[in-house]
This record gives sequence, C-alpha cells and structure tokens, in this order.
Amino acid sequence: MIKKKNKTNTSVIFMFLVMCFIAVVIVVKILYIQTLHPQVSQISVPKFKKIKAPRGNIFSDNGSLLAISMPLYNVHLDLSVIDDKIFEQEYRDLAAGLSELFKDKNQSEYQLFLTNNKSKNSKYVRLKNKVTHNQLNILKKLPILALGKNKGGLIAEQRPNRENPFGILAKRTIGLLRNSNPIGLERAYNKTLSGSDGLQLKQKIGKNLWRDEPSELNLNPQAGSDVISTIDIDMQDVAQKALSNALIHHDADWGTVIMMEVKSGHVKLIANLKKNEDGSLDENYNHAIAKHSEPGSTFKLASILSGIEDGFYSLEDSVDTENGTYKFYDQTMRDSKKGGYGKITIGEAFVKSSNVGISKITNKFYKHNPELFIDRIYKMGLCTPLDLELPYPNSLLVKRPGTKQWSGVTLPWMSIGYSLRLTPIHMLAFYNAVANNGVMVKPLFTSAISRDGEIVVQNETKIINPAICAKSSIEKITPYLIDVIDNGTAKSISNPNYKIAGKTGTTLLGYGNNSEESQKKYQASFVGFFPGENPKYSCIVVVSNPKKNGFYGGNVAAPIFKEISDKVFASDISLHHVITSSQLVNSLPRVCNGNTNDISNALEILNVPYNSTQSKWSVVVGGDQLSLRVRKIRDDLKNNKIPNLSGMVMNDIVFLLENFGLNVTISGKGKVIYQSLKKGEVFNHGSLINIIASL
Repeated sequence: MIKKKNKTNTSVIFMFLVMCFIAVVIVVKILYIQTLHPQVSQISVPKFKKIKAPRGNIFSDNGSLLAISMPLYNVHLDLSVIDDKIFEQEYRDLAAGLSELFKDKNQSEYQLFLTNNKSKNSKYVRLKNKVTHNQLNILKKLPILALGKNKGGLIAEQRPNRENPFGILAKRTIGLLRNSNPIGLERAYNKTLSGSDGLQLKQKIGKNLWRDEPSELNLNPQAGSDVISTIDIDMQDVAQKALSNALIHHDADWGTVIMMEVKSGHVKLIANLKKNEDGSLDENYNHAIAKHSEPGSTFKLASILSGIEDGFYSLEDSVDTENGTYKFYDQTMRDSKKGGYGKITIGEAFVKSSNVGISKITNKFYKHNPELFIDRIYKMGLCTPLDLELPYPNSLLVKRPGTKQWSGVTLPWMSIGYSLRLTPIHMLAFYNAVANNGVMVKPLFTSAISRDGEIVVQNETKIINPAICAKSSIEKITPYLIDVIDNGTAKSISNPNYKIAGKTGTTLLGYGNNSEESQKKYQASFVGFFPGENPKYSCIVVVSNPKKNGFYGGNVAAPIFKEISDKVFASDISLHHVITSSQLVNSLPRVCNGNTNDISNALEILNVPYNSTQSKWSVVVGGDQLSLRVRKIRDDLKNNKIPNLSGMVMNDIVFLLENFGLNVTISGKGKVIYQSLKKGEVFNHGSLINIIASL
C-alpha cells in the first residue's frame, strides 16, 4: 500500500516538473521574442494608422485647376495566394497584358519574371511604381489579377502625388510641397490645403500587409480646402510665351514678368524663366519676389517724386546735362547718349532718362541733407518689406547716411537706381501705387478659400500705404510717364489704341567692378501701367544679361510689356468704350439692302432701333434711327421693268429675279455694284441679266 502511494507521488512530482519546464520554455520564448525580435511579437497586435486626408486643389481665378492631387500607386504581387493550376493556365496572358500596358518589357520578359517569383512563392514582389489610377483599373481586369487581392495577389499602395495641369505656367508660384524647402502657395497654404488626417485600426497579417479592423476610435479624414488664386491662366500663358521668346531672341540668362490689378492688388500673372545649361527654359527660381538687384533707371520716378513732394523744383525747371558726363568727386556719371542733351527741363530729363540730369538735381537739393531723401523713399514704401503670402528672403538694401556704406557719390548714384537693392515686385508695388493715385496695396496671390464649392474665406484688398505722396504730384508726373512711351526711351511700343505709362531701365550689373566693355552685363527692365488715363493693370518686365539683339530696357523689356498689354487690352471688354445705339447707327453706313426679315433680325440682335415695314424687300436708310424704306422692286418687276438693284445682297437678287423668269449670271460676292439691264428697261421671260457684286 505504501509502495503504491510512493509511486503515485513520484508521478505527480514528475508531471509537475514537466509542467514547470514547459512554463519556463514558454516564458523564455516570450522574453526572447520581446527582446530580440519585438517586431514578431507585435505582428498580430492591432495599431492605429494615420489615413492621409485628400489635399485641396489650387485654382486660377476662372476655376481652372493649377494644382491637383492625382493618385499614383506602387503595385506589388503576392504570388503565394495564386492557385498553381490557374497560374499555369493564365500567366502567359497576364504577361502579354502587362507588356502592352507598361511597354517596358516584352511578353517573354514578363513571363520569366512571373514564373521565377511564382517558383519562390514570393509574397511581396514589386511589379511597378508610380502606376496611374487608369492603369490600376486596367491591371485589375487582367488575367489572374482579376481574381482580386486574396486570390489574384494584386497589392496596390497609394502614394502622394501632386500634378500641375498647366505644366510650368506659374509653377514656382503655385509651388511644391516637399520635405526640404517647400515653396509657393503649396507651402503658404499647406495647413489649409492639408485638411485633417483620419485614423484607422489595422492588424498586420503579413509583410507589408494590413487589414482594417472596426473600432469606435476610427476617424474619417477631412479633405483640405481649396485655394483660389488670382492668376489669370490666359494672361499667364501670353506672358510665358512672350518672355520665353524674348529670352531666346536676346540669349538672356533669366527673366520675370508680373502683372497686377491696380485697385485690388491681385497678381494676374507671374512668370519666371531661367535658361538651363542645355538651353531649355524652366521655372526654377522665383526671381519676381526673391531676386534683389539694383533697379536702375526705373527708380528715377521715386527720385523725381521726392523732389516734387519736398517742393524743391517743378518739372518745367531746367537742368544742364552738360555734354553727357558729369563728375561727382572721383567718379564720372554718363548718359547713354554721347554728347548729352544739353540744357533741358527736368521733365525732359526724366523722359529721356538722363543720368546726369536726374543725379545733378538730386545731389543739388539733398546733398547737405541726404537723410531727407532716404526718409522720402521710406515713405513711398520702397524700403519696407512686403508682407507677402509667399515666403521670400528679405535682403532689401538701402544705404543710410552716416554708415560705412555711405559716401559722397552714394546719393547721385542712388538717384538713378544704384547703391540699393530691391525686388521686381517692390518696384511694381511702387508703380502700382502711382497708378492708384498714391494708394499702395499689397500684392495678393489668392482671392479666396473654398470648401465644397462654397467660399469660406474672402481675401480683401490690403492697403499698405494710403498715400505714398500727394495726388497732385502724381498728376504732374503721369503725363511724363506717358511721354516716355510716346516720345522717350520706349517710343517703340507706342500705339494708337491705348496709352501706356511707364519707365525703362538699363542696369549695369556689378557696377563699379571696372570690368572690360566686352565683359559688361546688363539688366533690362520696363515697368508701367495701362491704360495711361485710367489704369487698370500695372506690369513689370525684367530680363537679365541679354547678350544678343540689344540690351536696353526700351528694346528688350518694353516689347515684352507691349505684347502682353496688347493681348490683355484686346481681351478685357471693360477697357473698351461702350458704344451707344446712335453711335452704332452712324458706324453702320453699309447695311445691305435686301430681305426685310433678315435686316430686322440683324438689327434686333445688335439692339439698334429701326422703323419697320411690311414689305418683303427693303432699303436701309440712315438717320437718328435706322428706318427700313420700301423700294418698289416687286412692283417694277410685276410690270416687266428692271428695278435699281444697286446695294442689294447677291443671294436676295438671284432669288427675286429668277422668280420673275430672268436668267441671272453673277460674278463676285457681296452687294450689287453693276447690272447689265438698267433701271426701267423692259424684259421678257428668259431675258439674260449680268450682275457684278463686291464686298
């Protein structure tokens, strides 16, 4: 009995030790997994994954898409889930479909790719990256892959992708969101465009394979809002082409164009092009807002306005430009015209862009108090950073009296646009203020934020400076800005249709480096506004280092301005005078005689009043109102007499005469100018009449 009991105790102890051993093994295994292979321990633990919110779009002012998120996919295959028999039957057809779709390998190469990976039962082999949504839809219909993810093995992972439908048009301003140095509107409005990301509980079921799991904490993503820019895509296209052609024609390094609406500050176009090493052009730097350089003669407007504002002179006062040269201490100021202009008015010195004239009067009145000149420049907003929506480097440079940078020659050279550094958009904002009767407005690149098609934020015009100078000063200088185009340095762009007001600029880059003439580099510019009498748009053009076909602002930058302004003027109905009914009547002396219904329909479409008649055939007679007077054409024909057909439309004449039995031969198009049978002649059935018409 005792022996049996001892045997039972031994069995229990043995079982206990076995269980303890198993428990120790399990604990050790768990610790091993958690410490050395934590990823294995987490494979089945659900995790919350961020679901990226759809990014909002960027639109032009008329609703055209400038930036849109278009999904791309990285596609992989899990060949382990594909039935061997199905694979053997259909992999050749699948290879043929892949070859036709992607066109990067032939069918045999794709067959080898598929069979090799199938033999290994590869679970996550890359098929293709950057697959479009349309390509993915085709993939899902191919043999084997059409069976779905679990049987066909197709794994598609969406990747972020942003596209600009208009290519390089305003590309730098629209911008790019990237990990390093994001730019443009994409950066400035990133939070608005991004929306709110969602959360989804997912469980890992294999390498790079996750399954959605239900959870009360799952959160749907909220799409980002849309940004409506001020860019007019048609204007932008015109500017881009004009600038591109000019850079090629003049073999220039880079160029920029900006156009603003005078009252609102809306930037309607902003083009930045730079020549690449291979000669192609691209938008790879925003010169318009980030390039700080000496503006040259376009700055002379600020110098002239300063003197007028401080009451030192009027534009009718005279200045002696000498023989085109004048020495300030050890440096000589020169005019572009050899021999100079002699003694002229200050206004003429501005129109002719005389360096000597402008620098002499500025130095004369501000030499002993240069701080007054600098203060005036600051009041005009030229030295104050613009708080733009787009981030840009602030490297403005305006030398101050009393500093190491200031010398006796700084003032005269600053008066003609040297010894300071400004951006093109700074100069444009200043000229825009002149066009706006002294009110400086902030350049705006966006007009609104919208969500689901509804405006949620409206960007209002922001006034930077309510008066850069007195309106009277602007009224005095504006005729001279127009005269720059009519009779001055930009007379090549004068036209009879509308007035342009502006100023040319030709800057010697690296001035003071005493470079050889053959090595000198120039920057050509033109900035102005139109129409000159009632400006709606302001625009600046800058072209750097033109090496062929001239380098002056008047023959390099100004023609670009005109090409753009001509097309904008032609397309903007608001810039044209409204024609009254009476004016329209007087402008239509050649309304054709003929069918009454045709004439009255045309006049009704044109909204021209007229006195009607019941007759089928009429003659148009002008007056305060158009009247349709009956010509007794039918009565004459009824009596077998030829009527006066002069001025009638050819189609009506042929129809009418043939109805009365006449044989008609015609030559020409338009209105009747000759008839072989004269008025009053008697005709018979079948008589021949020759008709000549002309437009």
